[in-house]
Parts: sequence; structure tokens; C-alpha cells
Amino acid sequence: MAAIDQSAVSNILNATLPCGTSGKPSAAYWTAGGLSSAGGMKLRLTSSDSTASAAGTTLTGTGYSDYTMTTSSTASSAGSAVTLPAVSGGTSWTNGSGGSWAVHSAEIQDNANARAWFGAFTGDPVTVANGNTFAVAQNAISVSLS
Repeated sequence: MAAIDQSAVSNILNATLPCGTSGKPSAAYWTAGGLSSAGGMKLRLTSSDSTASAAGTTLTGTGYSDYTMTTSSTASSAGSAVTLPAVSGGTSWTNGSGGSWAVHSAEIQDNANARAWFGAFTGDPVTVANGNTFAVAQNAISVSLS
């Protein structure tokens, strides 16, 4: 069998992305060893490629920290994608490390660092020189399941 009902798609997306209050998942999903809905989900940038079997290496350096989402993304309906971050103006990081950053991918994690979703940036890796800013526009990341 290779198909999924669109309402089931929406249920999965809404329960594993920041569609609930204050950037939390909208429902407890995978409660046995899975995602926590205790706090806002995080947008994490990586300095190596994320894969289905392993998280990428978290970007480090002056000016970088995981971005905790505090606003609710628009919930999926009838299988539609969820877009994030749902914050006016998006979010950004300014490299103050002294060297360049190589940004490979983004991961969406719960507040306890359990990874839910990941994806590489177009042009991976994106080089961010010292003093420059890496930005993710409002609703620029689209997560879908089909």
C-alpha cells in the first residue's frame, strides 16, 4: 500500500510541527519516547548534512543558537503543507565567529531536542562569512507529506 489519507497527513503534520499554542506541537504525538509538547519547538541549523538516520552537526559559533518558536504556525488542512517560522520578519543569525559558517540543513526539533523533520537548504552548503547574516524569512520553510 502506498497512499495516505489527506486528513491523516494533516494530523501528522499538526502533531509534529509548531501548530499549537506558543510554537508547541498541536497534540501529543509519539508520547512514548517521542516528541514533547512542553515548550516551543526549535529551528536548528546544521554544519553537516542531516539524513534520515542521523541528525546533522549543530552549527556552532558566536551569533548562533537554536531558534525557539513561540508563535503558532498555520495548521495543515486537507493535507496542506505547514510553513514556518510563523514570526513577522522571520529569524536571523549574524556570524561573529571570526571564520565562515557552512550552513547545510535545518532541523525541526521539540523542546527536548528530539528531531522531527529535516531538510537541506538550496545551494547546500550556504557559506556565511564573518559579520554576515543568515536569515530565514517568515513562512519560508514548507513541510509537507504525501
